Amino acid sequence: MATLAINADRSEVRTAADWLHDVALKYEVPQNKAIALDQCLDEILMNIVMHGGSSAANTPVQLSLTLTPKEVAITVSDSGKPFDPVNAPPKPKPLSLEEAEPGGLGLSIIKGLSNHLDYEFKEGRNVLTFAVAI
Repeated sequence: MATLAINADRSEVRTAADWLHDVALKYEVPQNKAIALDQCLDEILMNIVMHGGSSAANTPVQLSLTLTPKEVAITVSDSGKPFDPVNAPPKPKPLSLEEAEPGGLGLSIIKGLSNHLDYEFKEGRNVLTFAVAI
């Protein structure tokens, strides 16, 4: 298991990506799986930065990676506004180009790239775990 604590700040998203890259190399995670994890982690961290509020910004975001023979999982814990991405409704698809708005696809990306997604609000923190099979 590997862990990292970062601030809920855009500049720290790169720090998390570098950490994930180093850990994936160390534990010989297949490159395509590491890329999927990185894309999910980036979406999750940007959502925390953009939507977590002042409580997210004031307390470190905790990251942990666990590896089993079957999967690689990352748990992200933050003190931002409670948000359950597992049960959040998908963004409605626009009916025309005029209705299309940028953003809002992060949850679809995360759900599409991960093999499972678990969420709980525990002790004042969002705890989200996503995993990819290896």
